[in-house]
Amino acid sequence: MTPVPHVIARKTPAQERSRETVKRIIDAATSVLKERGYGGVSTNRIAAAAGISPGSLYQYFPNKDAILKAVVADYTDQLHEQVSTKLHQLFKSECRRSVLVPAAIRIYVDSMLERPEILQIISGQLPGYSGADLIKPVEKLIGEIIRGYMLAVPNSPADMDIDAATWIIVRLLGAPIRYVVERPPIAKDVFINEMARLVLAHPIAQVFRGTGG
Repeated sequence: MTPVPHVIARKTPAQERSRETVKRIIDAATSVLKERGYGGVSTNRIAAAAGISPGSLYQYFPNKDAILKAVVADYTDQLHEQVSTKLHQLFKSECRRSVLVPAAIRIYVDSMLERPEILQIISGQLPGYSGADLIKPVEKLIGEIIRGYMLAVPNSPADMDIDAATWIIVRLLGAPIRYVVERPPIAKDVFINEMARLVLAHPIAQVFRGTGG
């Protein structure tokens, strides 16, 4: 992967107006990115979409790449927060594993499908970025949840390498990225059910809620 230059916003948005302006710039950049793709993004177009002058934009961001880096960070933060909240709620429930596993996968898929065009563009057009890189914080979150749960319950298989099993399951859950980006002719429910079948076939699934399906 091509290294991404380290760029940061020039002005820290300490005041409410500054924060609102930064948000407008990020939202405008997201819209321009969706409409025109990476090649069609420019600071002038972003400024026009945000309803500010190019000079005002440069008070907050030095160039286009800095703005797009903020777009990526905004997308990743929202995805992480949404998945984190819903997964923690789900894992507190008393549902059987045959319900819990597909429900967890559905949360993951639905969260990415809320703004699929952003994930598609970021994965395919932004230099230095890939879908796999974007969801690393989410993968880390899911891995921590699974590993923590396995360590907390008494019925983990004695011969299971928890770290290895967790790594494999989390990487398997990377398939939804390709599903969202590539849009194969597979219905969402079918995709989720088949993903759940794969996860439930692994001994790690025996650890979760209940002893039956």
